[in-house]
This record gives sequence, structure tokens and C-alpha cells, in this order.
Amino acid sequence: MPISIEWGTRIISVPQSYLTLISGTLYELDTDQFRLDLKDLEDDVEGMPFPDTHNHNTEVSVAGITYARVIEIINGYSITFEDGQYTVRLSGSNNNFFDVENGILNQNQVQIISTNSAGLQTVETGVSGLTPSESVWLSEIWKIMGLDANETPSLEVTPTGQIVGDGSSITMTITKVGDTVTVQRST
Repeated sequence: MPISIEWGTRIISVPQSYLTLISGTLYELDTDQFRLDLKDLEDDVEGMPFPDTHNHNTEVSVAGITYARVIEIINGYSITFEDGQYTVRLSGSNNNFFDVENGILNQNQVQIISTNSAGLQTVETGVSGLTPSESVWLSEIWKIMGLDANETPSLEVTPTGQIVGDGSSITMTITKVGDTVTVQRST
């Protein structure tokens, strides 16, 4: 039985018979074939007035490595697998089909196994990929270790303290009690 779309509710229904039986109660969904079948439904007379069901970015080869296709369910569509006690492994793409939190997967008894692979990720928090706090911490560690060649002196250590740069930003207090030496930031 083929997949279907209830256009009014934007629910994509996937019958168990559409899936490939692997063994026992494990089935597999070929996500590339799934997206092709969605496109077939979209270009039918019934589907043409409605928004696309998904975005698709095909496989890309870079320096001899082929990166997987990406399929993303969009425009308020969701997926419902025929209810039952079985497992579906998603294969052939990175996708958001298993996303219950954002309303993509209408969860029932069916268990979903995503085979997404992260690969290279784009990090949105700063040019370096560090959060602003992490960036400050790294900069301070760099200074405390005396590695900042732009500071003169870059690090001054005395028996009772450690001063980074001109002392205006980081000062460390050194204390010795018995055999224990403690270094603690003062400013």
C-alpha cells in the first residue's frame, strides 16, 4: 500500500506494508524513495494547490567524500506510521522524520531509529564556535599561562602572586601552607 497525505490536516500516513521488512519486527524506510513518492503526491491534481511537504538537498561529493542527502519535512506537515509494535529504521538521508518535539513525528507504538550522521556542523555562536563566555575563559587562560606576546610583561610571578599583563585584568594570589601551594584569582 502506498503512502498518502491528508491535505487538510497535513498528515503524511505511512502504512507498515510500505516499509521493507528486515527481520522480526524491524523494518526500514528508504527515505529517498519516500521523498520521491511525496513529490509524486504533490504534483497530482489533489496536491498541486498545497505547499511542498519537504526540502531536499542531494548528496554532495567534496574531496572524494560523499556527504548524505538531507530531507526536511516542512510547512506544518507531520508523519504518522501505521500503529503497531514494530521498529522503523530510517535510511538513506539525514532527516527530521523522528522529531516528536517539533511535531514532525506523530508518535504511537512504533519505535523510530534515526541513522543521521552529524559530519561537519555550523555553529552559530561566534566566529570561533565558542560561546561568549568560553571565548573570555580561553583568552584569560592564554594570558594566565603567559602566552600573550602582546602583553609586556606577559606574566609576572612573585613568591606571593602572579600578575598577567599590567595587572588590571587578572591577578592571582599565591599562598603556601605547609607543603600545599594555592593559586587563586584575586581580580
